Amino acid sequence: MTSIHQFVHNIYRVCGGYFRRRRGRWFASEFRDCRTVVDIGGTAEMWNGAPLGEHITLMNVGESPAILPPHFTYIQGDGRDTRLPDASFDLAFSNSAIEHVGSFGDQRRFANEMLRVGRRLYCQTPNRWFPIEPHFLGLCVHWLPRKMFTPFVDRYFTLHGWRYKPDAETSTELINSIRLLTRREVQLLFPGCNLKTERFLGLPKSFVVWR
Repeated sequence: MTSIHQFVHNIYRVCGGYFRRRRGRWFASEFRDCRTVVDIGGTAEMWNGAPLGEHITLMNVGESPAILPPHFTYIQGDGRDTRLPDASFDLAFSNSAIEHVGSFGDQRRFANEMLRVGRRLYCQTPNRWFPIEPHFLGLCVHWLPRKMFTPFVDRYFTLHGWRYKPDAETSTELINSIRLLTRREVQLLFPGCNLKTERFLGLPKSFVVWR
């Protein structure tokens, strides 16, 4: 990676760390009474140092990690159809996962499952109208029509492409796996919930919805 690419990556890492710390402080205060948590689409690493939860259940599509901390359980499953009982957790949690589950219809099914299985809810997702695409780290590339957002664009116009130099198949798979949401869509998916906007340089970067 060239020095300019490393510089951009470091800036993003520092900014991302700032948002995670600020979000984490608010989260720990808001949900301090929650003892059972289902994290749909998450990993155990996400919870390092988090004071929340006597027991955390992770649900993801892949196989269970070889090692989990003692107070974790892993379920291999689909967040669009969890098969979990109604209101079975103090908190249904998801961080930057709902944009990866498929079409808007799939995202609605995912949101409905979160609303159903958690007595409380927390879901964070990037804003489609923020100019930097958070997975590719490219400027406005996600606003292109899908047929124009090609592996060539990824390879030569995003930090992801500069750093990893993905082949066409890998790039296409990532492009097709992401559907970012607008504020209006988030409100439609989570009716009656609170919505907080996270901003960077005054621009709405991501949304947190909770109840």
